[in-house]
Amino acid sequence: MKQIEISLNTKSLKKAIKELKHYRDSLSAKNELFVNRLLDVGIKVAYQHADNFGKYIGFEKEIEGGGTRCVGIFKGINKEPVISEWDYYGERKTAEVNMLAMAEFGSGWLSEVLFHISGVGPGTFPGQTHALDEQGWWWKEWDPAHKGEWVHSYGLKPSHPMYYADMEMTQQIEKIAKEVFSSDI
Repeated sequence: MKQIEISLNTKSLKKAIKELKHYRDSLSAKNELFVNRLLDVGIKVAYQHADNFGKYIGFEKEIEGGGTRCVGIFKGINKEPVISEWDYYGERKTAEVNMLAMAEFGSGWLSEVLFHISGVGPGTFPGQTHALDEQGWWWKEWDPAHKGEWVHSYGLKPSHPMYYADMEMTQQIEKIAKEVFSSDI
């Protein structure tokens, strides 16, 4: 904010009041711009870290409220349900896979548990039996294009799009705030 000079006379006080009202009104627009720019940084970084999961997941921003009470929400979304199907001793098994969680946390031996969240990490998928098997696991593919083929996996390595987005937004807060709040809009 620029400095406001005031003399003790009516004209100077009215001018100062007008300038303060302008500054107050500009704060709402600046706050919304700040929140939007910060969320845009998060979305950009998240997409950079989506890796091969990018066709299954996306990232959005949502703004609640407005003005000086503007709240930004950074969201990761699953674009559509992914159903994993496999043959288990002649029986068809299926499970819906949350690809956003898979991108963030991985699976099997390739997962990296950075977050220490209860119920997340290798061995926590319902009914799993091989997540901690050093040899990985095999399954017979159910997909019509590859039906009957045996597939081997050690799991999926996470790419941590939400984590890296959060880290970058945190690092950019001060820089973006200085740019936005020192501007004269």
